[in-house]
Amino acid sequence: MTRRWPGLISSGAMEPAGDPLATRNDPPGPTLARRAISWAREHWAALVVAATVAWQYRAPLLGRVWHFEDIAAYFVPLYTSAARAMRAGSLPLWDPGAWSGQPVVADPQVGCFYPLNWLWLLVQPVSLYAWLALAHTALGALGMWSLARARGRSPAAAALAALTLALGAFFVLQVRHAAFTATTAWVVWGLWAVERYGRTGRPGFALALSVAGALALLAGGWSMLPFAAAVAAVLAVGALSLAPGARAPRALGLVGAGALALALAAVQIAPAMAHVPESPRALGLGGALASSYAWPSWRYALTLALPTLHGDEARGTYVGAPNQWELSGYGVGLVATLLALASLGLRARRGERLALLALTLAACDVARGDGGLLHPLLHRLPVLGSLRCPARALYVWVLVAPILAADGIDLLAQATSGRPRWLAQLPGALVLVSAMELLVTWRSENPSVARATAMRTPDAVAWLRAHPSPGRIVSDLRTPRSFHNAGMTWGLEGAGGYHSLPVWRYLHLLWIANHRRPYPGPTLTHDLGAQGPWRYASPLVDLLGVRWVLAPREHTIRARGFERVFTGADGVDLWSNPQAFPRAFVVFRAQRVAGEADAARAIANAAWDPSRVAIVEGPVPGVPGPDPAAPPPAAVRSAVRSAATSFDVSVELSSAGVLVVGEPWYPGRR
Repeated sequence: MTRRWPGLISSGAMEPAGDPLATRNDPPGPTLARRAISWAREHWAALVVAATVAWQYRAPLLGRVWHFEDIAAYFVPLYTSAARAMRAGSLPLWDPGAWSGQPVVADPQVGCFYPLNWLWLLVQPVSLYAWLALAHTALGALGMWSLARARGRSPAAAALAALTLALGAFFVLQVRHAAFTATTAWVVWGLWAVERYGRTGRPGFALALSVAGALALLAGGWSMLPFAAAVAAVLAVGALSLAPGARAPRALGLVGAGALALALAAVQIAPAMAHVPESPRALGLGGALASSYAWPSWRYALTLALPTLHGDEARGTYVGAPNQWELSGYGVGLVATLLALASLGLRARRGERLALLALTLAACDVARGDGGLLHPLLHRLPVLGSLRCPARALYVWVLVAPILAADGIDLLAQATSGRPRWLAQLPGALVLVSAMELLVTWRSENPSVARATAMRTPDAVAWLRAHPSPGRIVSDLRTPRSFHNAGMTWGLEGAGGYHSLPVWRYLHLLWIANHRRPYPGPTLTHDLGAQGPWRYASPLVDLLGVRWVLAPREHTIRARGFERVFTGADGVDLWSNPQAFPRAFVVFRAQRVAGEADAARAIANAAWDPSRVAIVEGPVPGVPGPDPAAPPPAAVRSAVRSAATSFDVSVELSSAGVLVVGEPWYPGRR
């Protein structure tokens, strides 16, 4: 007897679940082989999901790791920094490895309070990154499966939903951004909790929503949460519509669950919000930067179904606007897209599906950036006004498409029920076709390397460790991206770095050193995430204590005092600057200015000599003003970093002076 395909939700009831590919013609006998075959027939859909996820994200299963782009330049160095501090028994409050010091704990993308990240206490961060990428993908797939089942979908439909999420462009391409995939995994479970609580009103599901929401926040992918909230609101209305007599109290329960999620995640929200005013984001985004990574035309809407329409960066065939994982990184495949559109034929909760598709259409308009209608309006709102990459609004499709595709395939199953056997098996076949489509689409993505290769210490860094000397290190911007956070990665003090939330005053110093002028305009119009001094002749380079520079072999540093001291076999050399200023010294002249803007102009003045005159924003009793004949700086007895947040200086003077300490200004320093 051929089993029936599962039915759809109708009047709150669900027809018996089944599977068109499974039969009940097994011969009797409880042998292990027969039991295994029977179990596989019952769970074929789950096996398809498990096998495809394991294959696409197989790197950690084979003992390999991912170490490219932002993984190597951003996440692994910051994970390493946090792990180093926590293994020493403290929170990563301040790390001098980048930007001469920055509050690592204030960057939500690092996830210092995300429980799964604490495994870096036991596992090397580069290995942990790979394992968590696989774990979060599997967690997200299981969550989407559970959401589809909670909505009354069949096992095959749930499998399609899980595959659409886990093998869609977002999860595959965002392997390079761990925070986004980790947050998404918990967002999906939050949607499941919304569905279950909206329909049942059980307090346990409200608590599950709070926990999932808190973990989504602690995981750090905050850029996606406004769009996830819009999807959750639509699903909540749809679920509450099935319980007309209890809508108001359950709606209040959902609001309370969200508030509890914020409270549980306050341990990360508080330091991040405290740091934002000191970061470049406090300036606001202006010009083309606010609309960077936007769809250049509506033609890119086709990438929601065909993410490699313009080629594939991994295979070197991408010809679209830069870059693929921002503009085309939200597609789910042609099979899932067609089934999602077909779901409109299903009468149950049709209004909800129309709202989800309307939300997707609005996201497409936002993705056009300043070329659309909505982005200029949203950019004026709090929080949304500080977000770049308008195409990230398409995140709603990442969540919506699997839900609608599951509805669509069950509608197809209903339409083919009672038809010839080959036609009745079409929905199950489409699950396999979708899996193959997505596996073929992304067959070249996310190249992996051996763990030893990723953890290899560059020759120049090894030489520097063997010849310890005071002073900071910077990586020339021409070096590979894995060098951008060299100080954090290898436990050195660094004057440059790669970080989304650096200290703006310090970053402004680097801008002045490189451009010989203050930053133009009141708003941020440049991407300053990866920076370091590259005009090495600036006296500010000496003031920042830059003693060492990692530079590619073909690059020559033409600045007074710099000399090549080591030639690396890997093509990266080490340059030395013996004229770098000491970490602390005393000058006997001060130029007082009215505020930060005047200070920037004074520092940019070519006549300013930082070794003889200090630029100050407050009174310094007993210290005279600028004078070309100012005495030379005085040395201090000692200047020693006793801890990440402490710098001890001993000085003895015969006359009043200004102690200049080569540490970034930050609130709370004294």
